[in-house]
Amino acid sequence: MLVNKSFSKKLIGLALVASLLTVGSPALAVGSAKTVKGPAGQTLIASKTQQIADGTKVTITGKGYSLKVGIYVTYCVVPAKGKKPELCGPFDITGKNNASVWISSNPPLYAKLLVKPFGKGGTFKESIKVTRMIGDYDCKKVKCALVTRADHTQGSNRKADVLIAVTIK
Repeated sequence: MLVNKSFSKKLIGLALVASLLTVGSPALAVGSAKTVKGPAGQTLIASKTQQIADGTKVTITGKGYSLKVGIYVTYCVVPAKGKKPELCGPFDITGKNNASVWISSNPPLYAKLLVKPFGKGGTFKESIKVTRMIGDYDCKKVKCALVTRADHTQGSNRKADVLIAVTIK
């Protein structure tokens, strides 16, 4: 009988620790990673999506992207359905600023040294800075997302649009 009580106490203790780790710990519950499938079957993964502090860099990983379509990996105000993500953190054709990265395995001649090529199978891994403000837009008041979209060479192509919504602390 004593063995059973001791065993029961250990089980209760383990259950309590497990519940605190999975439910009661804000560090584990907040900011979880998220995976989204895109319209062309590509996959986008964000390392953190909830209660992100202003200025935090988030790791964005993609796979299955078309090597024929260059993309921007960036941070934008969520557009109306079917519209191009345009209200984004600063980006230009250099693709070298803190709010976007230009990825292409088939860039224009002038951009050969400016872009990063896709990895095998249309993959990439980048860090994007998430901020409370995108221009005049406050991401605590409007929906914002980590985004991939076709680069300026195929600006009307919506098949590269993949968005993962984020919340700001």
